[in-house]
Amino acid sequence: MLNRMAMLLLRQVAEKTVTNPFPVQAMPDSLSDALQAAQDGEIELNPPVETTERFRGRLNYDKSACIGCKLCIKVCPANATVFLPEEKKIQIHNDRCCFCAQCTEICPVKCLTMSSEYLISSYDRKAQITTDTGKPQPGEGPQKKTVYRVMSDKCIGCTKCARNCPVGCISGKVKEPHVIDESACIGCGKCAEVCPKDAVEAVEIDVPADGK
Repeated sequence: MLNRMAMLLLRQVAEKTVTNPFPVQAMPDSLSDALQAAQDGEIELNPPVETTERFRGRLNYDKSACIGCKLCIKVCPANATVFLPEEKKIQIHNDRCCFCAQCTEICPVKCLTMSSEYLISSYDRKAQITTDTGKPQPGEGPQKKTVYRVMSDKCIGCTKCARNCPVGCISGKVKEPHVIDESACIGCGKCAEVCPKDAVEAVEIDVPADGK
């Protein structure tokens, strides 16, 4: 059975990404030493990715939309994203961020977007930490989110998805196809993980202008 990470990776196969498809696992211990080694021909740098209309500036973070799934932390090569257990949210250390945009592409609820702000240097270390920038404005980032949908032809009405949904957005009777309220779905993928018939699929839907 496919888990949430596998489903997101499969979805990304069909999408055109703006990040390097084969990134390094972590930042080098010394960036200056790595650049010198590249200049001396000892190592080869990954080629630059194709330029797109999407600018990679400081990260925007919509805290209210975040579900605390930690996927952004798993893909961050610079350890710039930190999980806050007491809030089940994250914070971003911009002084560590390498602007690779991998977190924005894997986020199932699109609460992370790249802004066009690049003048972010500061002597104030706290100013380098992003905790919440609110909902992205029109044109500032993708107005989409990932939700889950039940395929009625496969659903056997076992109720496992409804019993495991953390927000109670799944309804249906025993032995009858269930339905997910996509407006309430937070994209956690728990329903897909517990479904014995692989009857739940991830879909990307447009977010209304009011962000609801």
